[in-house]
Amino acid sequence: MTGSPAENYGFPRSSRLIKSADFGVILRTRNAQSFRVHSAYFTAGCLENSELCRVRVGITVGKRNAPLSVDRAIVKRALREAARLRLPELREILASRNCGLDISLRLKTELSSLGASSRSSLKEKLHADAAVLLETVVRRADQRRKAQPAKEGKI
Repeated sequence: MTGSPAENYGFPRSSRLIKSADFGVILRTRNAQSFRVHSAYFTAGCLENSELCRVRVGITVGKRNAPLSVDRAIVKRALREAARLRLPELREILASRNCGLDISLRLKTELSSLGASSRSSLKEKLHADAAVLLETVVRRADQRRKAQPAKEGKI
């Protein structure tokens, strides 16, 4: 296999949520196919879809929580990096469930409340919290995969 590791963990358009309607469905849906995960700075809304092993990730950073465009870009970059590194693991878990997953990642706290003294310390905090959030999403998806056969056997 040739290429750098970055090429093997790409984040193509097919792995992203693009349409605002898709984001809306994830935010409005609350049923057995959806779950939410929270970390200190971020929220992830997850919704199972019928497309086999397809994981799509969308990122939302509002002006209220990050007023400067530079800060919004930093937040999006941190979330994108964490998601990009977890996509293969999520696909593997979802392959055993024969389903896909749409994930909406959102900044939930104001950046000014993080107490970061510089942009580099802000980046470190965001990267660490984004990694924790995506690890929790992977764990929850795996727990749901393990719980699914037990429920099917009872029907």
